[in-house]
Amino acid sequence: MDNKKIQSILHDALEKEIPSAEVDLWQTVKANFVAGQGEKMNTDQPRRIPRTAFALIVIVILLALTFITPQGRAFAQSILKFFIRSGSDSISVPTAEPYQWITTTPGAPLPTNTPHPAEAAFATECGDFSNPTCSVEQIRGMVNFPVKEPAKIPEGFYFSGATGGPDSVILMYYYEEQNGGFSITVEPWTGSPSPQSDLVGSSAEVEKVQIDNLEGEYFVGIFAYEDGSDTATWNPDFGSETLRWVDGDVSYRIQYFYPPAPLGKEGMVDLAETMTTGSVEKLPTPTPGAFDMAWDPRDMYNLSIPKAEEKAGFTLLLPTSLPDIFILVGAHYQEENNTIWIYYQLDPNQFGGNSNGLVIREQSAPNPEDSALGDIAIGDYNKLPEGNPENLMVVPADAKLETVQIGPNTGKYIEGVWSGTDCCGWQWDPNPYMKTLRWWADGRAFELSYMGMEIGRDDMVRIAESMK
Repeated sequence: MDNKKIQSILHDALEKEIPSAEVDLWQTVKANFVAGQGEKMNTDQPRRIPRTAFALIVIVILLALTFITPQGRAFAQSILKFFIRSGSDSISVPTAEPYQWITTTPGAPLPTNTPHPAEAAFATECGDFSNPTCSVEQIRGMVNFPVKEPAKIPEGFYFSGATGGPDSVILMYYYEEQNGGFSITVEPWTGSPSPQSDLVGSSAEVEKVQIDNLEGEYFVGIFAYEDGSDTATWNPDFGSETLRWVDGDVSYRIQYFYPPAPLGKEGMVDLAETMTTGSVEKLPTPTPGAFDMAWDPRDMYNLSIPKAEEKAGFTLLLPTSLPDIFILVGAHYQEENNTIWIYYQLDPNQFGGNSNGLVIREQSAPNPEDSALGDIAIGDYNKLPEGNPENLMVVPADAKLETVQIGPNTGKYIEGVWSGTDCCGWQWDPNPYMKTLRWWADGRAFELSYMGMEIGRDDMVRIAESMK
């Protein structure tokens, strides 16, 4: 995560993107983002020594001017102690390791893949980053550097656990609903930020802050990318705050993701100023509620394919080709509109406890007009009937609704979801994390929906074309 020694002002100011940095940076962002996205599927993150006194005077004057003029203040922003400024607001995203497509027998269990290697060196004792299990006291006994924790945890947060490795540990804190939280990364400081993980956008507003008698740096934003893009772009509105400082020979980084509300610079500094190696009394984590990340899809998709067909009175068409990242969980029958739901979860051997998955909804419809499930229309979600028993799906006129070809049939594809607001009802969020494909074929109305970034439009069309 953070490392190495400051070499010069100019080096920090002109540092260019380094491919290996981009890899580790994005993996860190992705791991923290996914950790806060555990809700179940619902379809409806200087040293420059002058050689003469004259040279010293010139440098002092130039530095003074930098803090007076707007252009100078912008340059001063690039002189960072704990981070490295990218040469632009866009960096390349490493190509994901390709998955294999396998031929499947409709309705039959899919083969189990080899376990995905743990990312945390202490995973055996303390769990992986997605589910840390050790106490702070335990993690302190596993490393040879001091590990401080907040003496006063902000109201509404609960300590989730700690994990990591001999060179870096992470403490995780979540809201009760686990829809937001913060992490504290603790590791030895060797003198400078690391090109492997400490890159910020060229336009990032990095502020100097005071943490008691220590200097820190704070910013809002993160590199983020859209599905299918080969670049990540600096996003100051993503909902992520970062504060870093060094205490003795140890680096501390607080990174906060806030769907609910930001802590703000003052709140982050207040939190940092309570850090201690003393004993901290923690509130017990509340009993898991309706939004618990440990939602088990088997509770809902508890029917076999034959049993679901028996209830619905028709034979399902199912994929005969799927990426090897999925396993079949089961089916769910919705009597209200005689619809069968089939759920393919990301293989836990590869993705741990991530319950993202592919949902197929299918309804008997001798004619295309017999079911709304096979279509996506232009409209207002706020005007749909309560409960939406007709399986209607509408998107706003400015949504990027695509017409796609599924074999000889035509379908519609959209990325996004309706999100509730406190002021203005439901509003459309063009989030590529949620993908929907609908079409009609062979007397059936179909919907494929996927929550995640592992597959995209072309993959979903390929799955649809294989259904028999």
